[in-house]
Amino acid sequence: MNILSALLVALGLSMDNLAVTIASGCSHQNKIPLSYIGKVSALFAVAHFMMFSVGWLGGAGVDRYIGAVDHWIAFGILAFIGARMVKEAQNPQVEKETGVLHSFKTLLALSVATSLDALLVGIGLAFTGMPFWVTVVTLVSCVFVTSWAGFYLGAFLGCRFGKVMEALGGLALILIGLKLLLEGLGIW
Repeated sequence: MNILSALLVALGLSMDNLAVTIASGCSHQNKIPLSYIGKVSALFAVAHFMMFSVGWLGGAGVDRYIGAVDHWIAFGILAFIGARMVKEAQNPQVEKETGVLHSFKTLLALSVATSLDALLVGIGLAFTGMPFWVTVVTLVSCVFVTSWAGFYLGAFLGCRFGKVMEALGGLALILIGLKLLLEGLGIW
């Protein structure tokens, strides 16, 4: 595999975290601090690095333990957080800046949920002879950049459309979780 193949894999693995950061950006009414965007983008990038590396190094042995349930874990986390976002969007008393996506524990859970597919891709690519460092650096870079961009796009949409975008962001998380579940069950 060449660098173009690594980039395509990385972009594919970055789409879930892009959607999550867009949803998070939608829940902000005020300007999002750069330090927050940087920390969250780095958290998503580190989670993808770790999952991909574990998959690559563990090979097929890891798939035996997590492959049967990874889609259920991702679905549960994304559906729970998405439902909370939809609920918060319907409640006018909820302060915007205390949204559900702003706690470290929630963001950590989301970073794990969106990086589970990197674990399985790492397992698959370990047997292709693809260079590890080229692939993982490309992946981490794509995840960081798409996460950063997702916050800006989400903030723009959130400021324009307010609570409607926050609810749609929550719905998007639920749909991403459902998509991952259906893929894991072999239905999609």
